[in-house]
Amino acid sequence: TRRMCKELLEKYQLMEECIASRTTDEVEVVLNKCECYIRSPETFKYDLEKEAREKEALKRKREEEGKRKAFEARMVRKAKREGLADLNHYLRIGAEIPTVDVVKRLKSYSKEECLAAWKKDHSQHCMSFHLDEGGCKRDRACAFLHVEAKDGEKFDEKDEVAG
Repeated sequence: TRRMCKELLEKYQLMEECIASRTTDEVEVVLNKCECYIRSPETFKYDLEKEAREKEALKRKREEEGKRKAFEARMVRKAKREGLADLNHYLRIGAEIPTVDVVKRLKSYSKEECLAAWKKDHSQHCMSFHLDEGGCKRDRACAFLHVEAKDGEKFDEKDEVAG
């Protein structure tokens, strides 16, 4: 949707809202706003502050992506130094995406138990994103991965498939 409607979403400053949408219903609301603005252009008012915020968010995102790439390069160099056959060894530690069931179970743990269990398998993922009410407060500025928890019962096209 973002690619097909990119021009409209940028014109009406709705790209960030579309990206932040977590369900198809939320995306539909954004697209309905675009439709309303097309029908009645006088209802849209360009917001310069919003544009500035979006530019700042994009700048932060690029910086964080750069930090992630630097982290990955450090981990590969570390594996090379140690003579490991699998250069991605350190990148795999804590990279497992938590499942919906794991997140539910961890929410019932004490803070200390939860942190210990999280570090064991999911340390590269943002714990706040999954466990805190309202998600991660740092959003795009967060150095940890923000990936929705997997539902073990459903197949997602983005899941890796062996073969």
